[in-house]
Amino acid sequence: MILLLGGTREARNLAQHMGEAGLRFLVGDLALPSDDPLNGQSAIRLSDAMQTRVIPDPEALLALFEGADIGLDITAVIDAGPAFDSRTAPCVALCRSRNLPYLRYERAGLRSQPGDAWHHVKGLKSLMELIPVGARVLCEAGPVATQIETLLQERRVTTVPSISSAQIVPTGTAAPDWLVVLRATAQRQCLDTARHTGLQVAMLSAPVDGTVERREHLLDALEWAEAQSMAAGGVI
Repeated sequence: MILLLGGTREARNLAQHMGEAGLRFLVGDLALPSDDPLNGQSAIRLSDAMQTRVIPDPEALLALFEGADIGLDITAVIDAGPAFDSRTAPCVALCRSRNLPYLRYERAGLRSQPGDAWHHVKGLKSLMELIPVGARVLCEAGPVATQIETLLQERRVTTVPSISSAQIVPTGTAAPDWLVVLRATAQRQCLDTARHTGLQVAMLSAPVDGTVERREHLLDALEWAEAQSMAAGGVI
């Protein structure tokens, strides 16, 4: 059975295609929706092919691999979690120690256009050097928002659930000087607005482990999953 680490739109899309292909897999999600009537259960069988569990941190991930969930046989892992996911490094180590195939899957980053003021940043601490003290910063809520606020304490950081063009060009309030976005989840419409208004953009990428296998397109990740499932007999 393939373990698919979720928590992103890419993971949900891949899970749908894997289910349609008849692959047996387990989604390890960060959390269940609060309005899900099954919220709180440790295991939910969505179909004959797919199950899901809440695996929010490295401790829960280790418990899964150590056999806390009886009857699960993890044969490969697709990590489609968010950038800077605390589960990624431990998962890579666990797969290496058990000689399990591991794939990192995330959306290909957008390409800049003439006039874009993008600053590519690898690692959160580099933001402190890039963004000057006193700057107004807009960033999207997510797994790293709290860390960004802590690092940029001497800047005026505003965190919103989802960045829109209206927030980049607000009415009656001071516009931000900087926009902080994750490379793998940035939205083109907001970046276009930032370009038209001359807004500086910190394009944040998680440090890349060059030794792991990676895919940036859904069909490529699905092909990898199908090959692993065929090898392990995990196809319905």
